[in-house]
Amino acid sequence: MSNNSLQETVVSFDELAARRMGRVRRYLRTHPRLVVVGVVLFYLLLSLPSVVLLADLPGIYEVVLLLTTLATAAALLFRRRAPMSVLCVIFALQCIAIFAGGSSYGVDGLGMMFGLYSVATSYSAKRSIPLAVLAGSLQSVLMALVGFPDMTGIELDPNDGITQSTLAKIIIIVFAVFLIGLYILSAGIGVYVRNARIHEAELNHWASQVSRLAQVAERNRIAREMHDVVAHSLSVMIALAEGARVVGKRDAQRADEVLGELSGTGRAALADMRRMLGVLREGEGSELSPQPTGSSMEQLLEGFRAAGLPLTYTYVGEPLPDDKAFQLTVFRIVQESLTNSLRYARNVTDVQVRVERGRSALRLEIMDNGDATRVPSVGSGRGLRGMRERAELFDGTVDAGPVDSGGWIVKAMLQLPECSAKNNRTKAH
Repeated sequence: MSNNSLQETVVSFDELAARRMGRVRRYLRTHPRLVVVGVVLFYLLLSLPSVVLLADLPGIYEVVLLLTTLATAAALLFRRRAPMSVLCVIFALQCIAIFAGGSSYGVDGLGMMFGLYSVATSYSAKRSIPLAVLAGSLQSVLMALVGFPDMTGIELDPNDGITQSTLAKIIIIVFAVFLIGLYILSAGIGVYVRNARIHEAELNHWASQVSRLAQVAERNRIAREMHDVVAHSLSVMIALAEGARVVGKRDAQRADEVLGELSGTGRAALADMRRMLGVLREGEGSELSPQPTGSSMEQLLEGFRAAGLPLTYTYVGEPLPDDKAFQLTVFRIVQESLTNSLRYARNVTDVQVRVERGRSALRLEIMDNGDATRVPSVGSGRGLRGMRERAELFDGTVDAGPVDSGGWIVKAMLQLPECSAKNNRTKAH
């Protein structure tokens, strides 16, 4: 997966989330200040008329109610920055309004509902729901002490058996249940919104983590390809340079041919590296690595023969599948095995490369007959690890080790692409 495709994955996830919101919600989410101002205007639209219509209250009380309403609207402007502080301020203003308005004004719970919603979007349900119950209960008690006992204007029929105190208790209970229910509903909506935002944030974090892991896998893949190209090319170039130095003293024409091979190997390695690194700059339209064709294996073997390895190549069975990833895996395993023989084997007189295609698997065997004592390894083991990682992509294995009679052997077994895909589907089920 290229870096561009990773970005497309993240972008498509964001677009999907945006489409689920709808145009209105998406617009409001991208304009939070407009939402804050809209809430304040909505609050004033519903609260100010009730204050203006209170003509029966003394002037000072009407002024107090007007000031508390305006102060509540001003506090709502900061409900996102400090929701808990704003809730406390609104609660105190509403208590003052209850004292000022008495039974004529009642309780203006709209400001508290907005405040509780903001708290619930910022804090857990364990904190916001109890706050809603506590606020509703305290305001109900306050209304019972200040407003509801004054019911002298209500006429009751003695035959109904309902007294003033009984009616007051019924009204207080109904009012308390209604108010507490409204506050719990406001907090519950805020809790739902908070949970939805947390879920969305987790999805975004998951998408980001997947993107990072894919990028790491991509870097590892490029590093593995670079290792194969550089290790192979440098080993061949060193062998060719040493051969040219020896041959140059006896046969100038042969030395010139060897130097030509040396130059060609260097140019091919440089082209491969540019092709692989170019995908990081160009993105789409570039292949990550040189894809082997039918002649690539022959060119690879000829390069090693020119470097001094006495190669014998045997292929048994039908041609390789058209799957480019599979062909590249075979190519790299043979390349890495021969590179190791060129770098570490001593006194090699025969190197056998055998590729055999069966009905469901491909078997590779690369064996040299060098001395039992090999040149000490200066590598990091990345080559053998890379071969095994490639083989695992096709449910295969790679084993390497010394031969009893001397030399070194690499055995690899790869499931053919169609068989590997079938096995993966079976495991998935």
